[in-house]
Order: sequence, then structure tokens, then C-alpha cells
Amino acid sequence: MSQHQPPIAVVIPSLDGEITALRQSIARQTWQPTELEVAIAVRPNGRARNVATARTSAPYIVFIDDDAVLANADALEQLVRPLMDDSSIGVTGAAKRIPPDAGWWQRWVAREIPRIEHAVVDQPLESNPDPPSFYCELTTTCCAMRRAVYDQVGGFNNELVRGVDTEFFTRVRRAGYRFILVPHTWTWHPAPGSLWKLLRKHWLYGVGHAQEVRRDPQRARGRFLRTPLHAALYVAMRTAILPLNVFIPFSFAAPSWRPGFKPLKALTSYVGALGYVWGWYRAA
Repeated sequence: MSQHQPPIAVVIPSLDGEITALRQSIARQTWQPTELEVAIAVRPNGRARNVATARTSAPYIVFIDDDAVLANADALEQLVRPLMDDSSIGVTGAAKRIPPDAGWWQRWVAREIPRIEHAVVDQPLESNPDPPSFYCELTTTCCAMRRAVYDQVGGFNNELVRGVDTEFFTRVRRAGYRFILVPHTWTWHPAPGSLWKLLRKHWLYGVGHAQEVRRDPQRARGRFLRTPLHAALYVAMRTAILPLNVFIPFSFAAPSWRPGFKPLKALTSYVGALGYVWGWYRAA
């Protein structure tokens, strides 16, 4: 361990335990983790991260998804150093890019669907999950934080099926911390490999968001379904505007309608809305 490197725990949720490529990228790091814990076959993701974190003790924790690969050899160092230097920073994160060998389908998905890729930045970028959108450039695909902050906010939610990072980040932000996307640091992370996988992912995002709103009504943004009639009207509205969304999709990152032909974005947004309605009553 470097003279200036603190103890670091790397935490990885994985359904099947296959992390060969990720482990190889970790082995190339300038700062090596003192602990590496993999939560295998634990669902959902938030519970998996909590289970693995409980088996570690290092003061700095780096969360990485099992299908991500660290692209640069100093990724762990770039993620942890800001946390050492500035106590106001709660979470640091790496950008995401699809792998160089990604096929045409995954490249199409990445062009249309938000949060599949996050541009690599040259300078630290502050991106805080504040109202009304609660949008943040960081994701739990690869992020780092001090254990003290993790403990302060109570760790991840054990029940959410999706949207775990946004719910967790909102609590960290409400505790007064800042979020920094670190420069020149990214992971290779694949886009969903088929239409079915893409739609299933966004259905579950909708279900998870409904769970979030049930717990935190501030996140509703006009989608609080008080009665079955509200739910029916919401589905009818989303169905009616689906053709329009193909040509004028809505951006949640910076709330606005933006012209452009994006059929995949329209379809995933619609499926997410249906998942939200289903999840609303499932979470009741």
C-alpha cells in the first residue's frame, strides 16, 4: 500500500459472482484495495451492497457494479483523494462509457437513453441531486464515499428493486454533502443487449421510483396516484402522448421538451410509466 493511500474497501454486488474482467482492472490500479467483498446472489442491489459493506471496515468504500470495468489505472486513487481532501464531498463518481467493442444495438441505446453513458470530464464536476429533478451525473455503477457518511445516512435501502442510487444519493444530499464527478476517470459499462432487457430495466425503474415516491412524496413531481382514477388518467395520458414522444422526447435531467427522433427513449419512458403505476399499488 502506498505511503499516502488510506485503507480502501471495494464492494461489488453480483448475482453470479463472475467478476473476472473487473477484478483484472482492479489489479492494475495504482491504489490497491485493502478489502474486496462480493455479495453473490443477494437481491436487490441495495441489500447486496449493505451485506458486502458490513463485511468490511476500511474508512473509504468504493462501490462498483460487477459488469463494469475500470478504464484507467488510477481510478481508485482519483475517486478517493477528493474525499480525503474535502469533508464537504459526500460522494465521488466515475463517468460511464460503453465498451469499444459494443455492437450497433448497444450504441443505438447509448445515443438515445439517458444515463447509459456519462461524458468524461476534464475538471471536477459538481452534480448534486437537488429538486425538482433530483438528477445527478453520478451513479452507483462506480462511486466512492467515506464510511462515516455511509453510516450517517443508514446505508442503502434494502427493499427498492431499482432507483437505489437516486434514493440513497438524495439522503446523502439532504445530510448536506456535495457530489463530484471526478476528471479523466471512467468505467466501461455495457448497455442492455436486447430490446427485452432494455424494457425490463426501465419497467423496474418505474416500479422502484413508485416505491421511492411512496416513501418520499417530494419525489412525485405530479405523479402522486391518489385513486385508481388518477392512475387510469395517467396511463391514458402517457399512451396518448407516446407517438409525440417519439419526435419530441422529454428530458428529466433538465426538464424540457426537445425535438429529435428517439423511438427507444419514448418506448422506455412509456414502459417506465407503466411500471410506475404497477409499482405504486404493489408498494401500497
